[in-house]
Amino acid sequence: MVKRGTYTEFLKSEIDIFSLFEKGNEQSEPSPVPGTPTLESESLVQSLQSPRPSLKDAAPEDQDTENIQVTLPLEDHLEGKVGFKTYENYFTASAGWPVIIFLILVNITAQVVYVLQDWWLADWGNIQRDLYFRLYGKEDIIFILDLNWYFTVYSGLIVSTILFGIIRSLLIFYVLVNSSQTLHNKMLESILRAPVLFFNRNPIGRILNRFSKDIGQMDDLLPLTFLDFIQTFLLMIGVVGVMVAAIPWTAIPVIPLGIIFFVLQWYFLRTSRDVKRLECTTRSPVFSHLASSLRGLWTIRAYKAEQKFQELFDAYQDLHSEAWFLLLTTSRWLAVYLDVICAIFVTVVAFGALILVETLTPGQVGLVLSLTLTLTGMFPWCIRQSAEVENMMISVERGIEYTDLEKEAPWEYEYRPPPSWPERGEIYSNNMNFRYSLDGPLVLKNVGMPTGAREKCGIVGRTGAGKSSLIAALLRLSEPEGGIRIDGIWTDNIGLHDLRKKMSVAPQEPVLFTGTMRKNLDPFNEHMDEELWNALEEVQLKESIEGLPAKMNTELAESGLNLSAGQKQLVCLARALLRKNQILILDKATSYVDPRTDKFIQKRIRERFAQCTVLTIAHRLSTIIDCEWIMVLDSGTRKEYNLPYNLLQNRNSLFYKMVQQLGEVEAAALTKRAK
Repeated sequence: MVKRGTYTEFLKSEIDIFSLFEKGNEQSEPSPVPGTPTLESESLVQSLQSPRPSLKDAAPEDQDTENIQVTLPLEDHLEGKVGFKTYENYFTASAGWPVIIFLILVNITAQVVYVLQDWWLADWGNIQRDLYFRLYGKEDIIFILDLNWYFTVYSGLIVSTILFGIIRSLLIFYVLVNSSQTLHNKMLESILRAPVLFFNRNPIGRILNRFSKDIGQMDDLLPLTFLDFIQTFLLMIGVVGVMVAAIPWTAIPVIPLGIIFFVLQWYFLRTSRDVKRLECTTRSPVFSHLASSLRGLWTIRAYKAEQKFQELFDAYQDLHSEAWFLLLTTSRWLAVYLDVICAIFVTVVAFGALILVETLTPGQVGLVLSLTLTLTGMFPWCIRQSAEVENMMISVERGIEYTDLEKEAPWEYEYRPPPSWPERGEIYSNNMNFRYSLDGPLVLKNVGMPTGAREKCGIVGRTGAGKSSLIAALLRLSEPEGGIRIDGIWTDNIGLHDLRKKMSVAPQEPVLFTGTMRKNLDPFNEHMDEELWNALEEVQLKESIEGLPAKMNTELAESGLNLSAGQKQLVCLARALLRKNQILILDKATSYVDPRTDKFIQKRIRERFAQCTVLTIAHRLSTIIDCEWIMVLDSGTRKEYNLPYNLLQNRNSLFYKMVQQLGEVEAAALTKRAK
């Protein structure tokens, strides 16, 4: 102990209490979950040396796990060109190959009709011109021009061009927008099935980035850009075909031009693809930092760290802006080179027409120059749009990555436990090991858990000892090695839904969803209103809810922000009462509530769950001293498992030392309760 006194006395003294707090933070235990990133306050609040915050984790204190520090991996991304499989998965996400083939035929037909329209008009003009010369040249007229026929066919071609153009656009938008929706749903389904380790390794910003920006590009920009590219490409093919058909020698400059454009596009895409991927990955930290800042806004303001966090946000934003600006400049580079090449092409065609002026008619020269100017406008735009499509397909590529994530065990197996399971709540495990990933360190080692039916077991240990990991193994957040048996049934032989819905959990931070109070109490609509009101009355919330205008239909804010911490925990307790499960898990459930609410919750649990198996992770030893059994964990191993009083009689036990650290008065009171 350095000094003892009131807060005011500390401020008047020469002792820097804030430096003591900082030293305490430096020596405090890290996260108990290996592989779980946690922000280091020093790197965020005191230093901005890196454009990204240092995200590290640690585990228990032994040499195998305690000294492990894993930097949060950067966001993975593919390299090289977007593969054909990505295009195939995207286009066939909402439609099969027959629909895709039909769409291709509609596009080709629309372009053929468009070309036939011009060809029919030109043929009509040629016949009209021949008839005019024969009529005024007093030559024999050997045919009759049927104006109605030509006009009818021309009108039909115009109508067909409009109809096929509309059908083509609608089909493309239908296929691509529905493909985006299908990929979004698959991504969401894959995220919901992903193990908890995925969310520990991937900040919320990465997930938000793919579900917002990448999906937004698939919804809004990609269909428009792809439609523009297809229309321009087919129109360009039609123009080239007409040019070559009218004057075959124009193929001489057109073919080299196409080759040059293709090589230029290939050279450009080699860089722009990776720049686009870089832009996508540098966007994720912006989302992550913003989300974490909003969650910890109270702490940031309390430490007056607004300026530091703003500077960190600016650093993230600058990093993303650099990649975005580089992407824009590469696009402009392509545009400039395409314009230069097109100018050279027009010059070559014009001088070629002058050289061949004796062999060409004025009409042919005019047609070639007109089509050349049209082509020089379409060629660069087609190349640029094709490059844009390729770059935007990276968003599709990133979305498809999230449709094939590692999954948890199946929610339901063919074997289903009896509806009444578990009746006794007997939990057994022997030499159980647990790790959060296949390549991660063991966080629980040879842990036995012989909890009898309807027994109350308190789990204690310092930070990082493996208490929460034991609950994670019980709920199969990751698959334990060695297995756990509940009422004679191994948990790995049943589906996750059948396992988890049979256990009630009161977590340290109560979880409430945006929605009505009724929906939070009874998410699956399994209970009558009378049962809901009875549960609220049990936790002394009935009067508070009845006083609200909408009563049970009152909308709760996000995470239940319109309720106090104690009220949110009481709602979770009411939810557990409604479930009537035989196993209750309390994970530091009363650590955030006031002493009065803590006392009430403990009393209600003893009364209503007297015939249930209760596992309590202690945040205060007073909450578990009256349990039947005490399990002491240290460095991921079970050090002690005995009656509380027996452990307190052993002066060498870890539990005895924990109690003695509370002081003589508190230790005596706990020993008396343990008797």
